[in-house]
Amino acid sequence: MAYTAYNGLLTGGWLTFMVVIFSILTVISILWFILYVEMSQRKNWKMVVLIVFICAVITAFEIQLILLKMNVIF
Repeated sequence: MAYTAYNGLLTGGWLTFMVVIFSILTVISILWFILYVEMSQRKNWKMVVLIVFICAVITAFEIQLILLKMNVIF
């Protein structure tokens, strides 16, 4: 049996697909935060913190995927 190195789960087309999906999610989450802060009549601090946390996590994952796509992270 021949040995082949493991390339990881996110390679090729799947990586490009995930970058596009998380790019869209990043834009939507930032837009959601802006519209919630500007338009909501019943803002509370718990919802604002939750939205900021979701935006930060999605944006961080998007940055990780972009770095992975550029072969900075192995």
